[in-house]
Amino acid sequence: MTQPETAPDLRPPNGYHPADPDEARDPYPALADLRRRCPVSRPERDGFPPLTLFVRYDDITGILRDYRTFGNIGFFPSLAPYRAMPDERRSIIEMDPPRHTAVRRLNLIAMKPAAIDAVVPRIEATARTLVDGFRADGSAELVRRLAVPLPADAIATVLGLPTDDADMIHEWVESTFSEPVGRGEDAGMAKPMSDLDGGFTGYLLGEVRRRREAVDPPDDAITRMLRYRTDDGAAFSDDELVIHIRTLLMAGNETTTSLISNLVYRLLTVPGAYDAVVADRSLVEPLIEECLRYDSPLTQFPRRCFAPTTVAGVALQPDDVVVVSLPSANHDEAVWGDDAGEFRIDRFAGQAPDHLSFGLGVHHCVGSYLARRTARAALHALLDATGDLSLAPDFRYDKVWFFEFWRPKRLDVIFRSR
Repeated sequence: MTQPETAPDLRPPNGYHPADPDEARDPYPALADLRRRCPVSRPERDGFPPLTLFVRYDDITGILRDYRTFGNIGFFPSLAPYRAMPDERRSIIEMDPPRHTAVRRLNLIAMKPAAIDAVVPRIEATARTLVDGFRADGSAELVRRLAVPLPADAIATVLGLPTDDADMIHEWVESTFSEPVGRGEDAGMAKPMSDLDGGFTGYLLGEVRRRREAVDPPDDAITRMLRYRTDDGAAFSDDELVIHIRTLLMAGNETTTSLISNLVYRLLTVPGAYDAVVADRSLVEPLIEECLRYDSPLTQFPRRCFAPTTVAGVALQPDDVVVVSLPSANHDEAVWGDDAGEFRIDRFAGQAPDHLSFGLGVHHCVGSYLARRTARAALHALLDATGDLSLAPDFRYDKVWFFEFWRPKRLDVIFRSR
């Protein structure tokens, strides 16, 4: 008599759960262990949502490319907040083609490289001004003095919002991820996109309506978005535009803050990195790419399974929640080699695989070009104005709370003014 096939035990041997903010403080050892022993896992943890976790690069790229089988559900590895959100309130990270296609084209109107290149001189000037504000002090807390205000000003400039409002906008964005909302199906969650501060929504609605009512509206991204029409001639309503502008602001603020913070932290902690970049500024671009690989600003993408399928020998059913680990894919030894766990400043100076920190396929981040240009401006301004840059003697690394984000809460440095 044939014995029934035994289902594989997918419980992670180390108990790792990607939605646990405490484990998110240093996930790399646990992820490396899972790549070796349990590349597909279903962690079981009281108070946390059920999910299937993938940690290998090849499995993750396959999932990210297959948008017909795996759909967007936002930041959170649970269907509960996704299902609670009305369709008309969904942002681009909570939708899929064909609706996603029209919204992505709308966002690209705002974030196309030519439009960003036009404001890069302003971004570079702002970076210099910010650094000039503390260069005579000999010390600074760089998250608040540079990594927070510069991306906020940059995305406000691109969209055409008053740059004097940039700090206020970032405070609205940051408040969304400042503290947990609940456990259970909402474990580790921040506020959903549709539940942001009403003042933020009202502010953006006023900016849209001001352009709609103007005889000669400014030639900026919001005006271009307002004029955009889909293939069938339809326009986006004011409320829809507010949702998509708000998403751009959120993506353009915190993730770029993370990139700049991580970039300077690695520059000052990896032996030889600071001296190498000071001696050769052509290393700035490969340094940014290696930082994106090594310290992915977002740690994971949740997806909803639409149809029965199998990945890496594991059967998935409709409505299964799948989570792909970006830092794990970006540290996968099978792709990056035996030195995947090392920060190599020259890794992207030549040919290298694609890191997944900005996603892949139809869901690739529309703001990636702006993030790179903003980080480049920040680093050049900092290096131009300071010498002998190092971490403050009493600095201790402390990660931000939200499990999806990876950066230090603060970054205290000392330096000599040039």
